[in-house]
Amino acid sequence: MKTTTPFVWIVFSLGLFAMLPAQAKDETVRLSYPSKVEASKGKEREKLFSPWMTSESMRSFIDDKRTKGEQIVFFEYNNTNGQSRGIFVKLKLSGPFSRWSFTNEAAMEEKLNNEMKAGLQPAFISRNVSGAYSMLFVSPGDLVAVRAELTKLGIGEPRLKK
Repeated sequence: MKTTTPFVWIVFSLGLFAMLPAQAKDETVRLSYPSKVEASKGKEREKLFSPWMTSESMRSFIDDKRTKGEQIVFFEYNNTNGQSRGIFVKLKLSGPFSRWSFTNEAAMEEKLNNEMKAGLQPAFISRNVSGAYSMLFVSPGDLVAVRAELTKLGIGEPRLKK
């Protein structure tokens, strides 16, 4: 009886282990490195920025620019005064887009994951000198065109890790 008892416990334990539900792989994306923003093109970018404005004014400005065939491709958010400014280029997006600003990394990563689960891709993620994160998401079909414009501005793509 002593020789079969450990065997029974092993079989019983293996059976219980096999019945446990499989754990899903963590699909959470973590930011590895924000987009590289080349300082050498800073003067060129500075000339292209809109004036600083409130969020409500920026929304109206974006809508007005879109009716003229222009798209926001890069923006900065100043967390000390709550204003933002953007760079617009002649570009018509075929799909949805969204833009976000956050003052902490955890909130930024949560939004990054939510937008990617919704099918949008990050065109850029930047962190400015005040520590605020800015992100632009576009549909996969628009990503190549938007990133081409960002490359001209000296703004690289974000590097993500899972």
